[in-house]
Amino acid sequence: MTYPIFDSIIKNIEKEIARKAVKPTKFRVWKDSTIHAIGLELALNIEGHTSGIKEVTINFDWDSFREAKLARQLEGMKKHPLLSRKQLLESRLSPTLDIETAWHFDEQQIINLSLNGNADARIDYASSWMNALNQEIARITNGERTINRWHIEIEGDRHGKYVSSMCLLTYQQYSLEDIKHLNDVHTSVNQKLQQILNRSLRILELAGRTRPAAA
Repeated sequence: MTYPIFDSIIKNIEKEIARKAVKPTKFRVWKDSTIHAIGLELALNIEGHTSGIKEVTINFDWDSFREAKLARQLEGMKKHPLLSRKQLLESRLSPTLDIETAWHFDEQQIINLSLNGNADARIDYASSWMNALNQEIARITNGERTINRWHIEIEGDRHGKYVSSMCLLTYQQYSLEDIKHLNDVHTSVNQKLQQILNRSLRILELAGRTRPAAA
């Protein structure tokens, strides 16, 4: 299955990050034919940051239903290959771009903490960090339509339990409804990309600021 509109969005994103001198450590396009989906995974280069985060990834998710709906909406798309797929056009799904941003924390900094006789010290440290960062995120995202959640994995060793994986996830749905021209889609996505890049750096700063002092 082909996705000419999303392929164009991908090329535009690649051009835009090059223009901004952003050098990603990963720029991977994936397709899953079983669910008729396509996406772009982008990992930012955050070398030199001392926030305790080892990687920031941005995922743009798309599928054949949204591709077809947007093709019908845009001018000059009469020859789009998915417009002949009636079942795609019957879907009530609106043309929205799903965006997931993930901040992956360096788990070794928590695993290697000094316990000082407290078997739960590493769990307490991670919990304190997450709570403090949650408060800051709530302050800067007040009124925004985003979903934030944590993904953590807990394991144990002879010293007690510890967080073996810690990741902050933010989900957004970015509407492309009412746009009539592909160039306007690119402009709109570029604006959203800039917001995401700004937010990614802001969270890095907040993570460093809220990081608890080692016991």
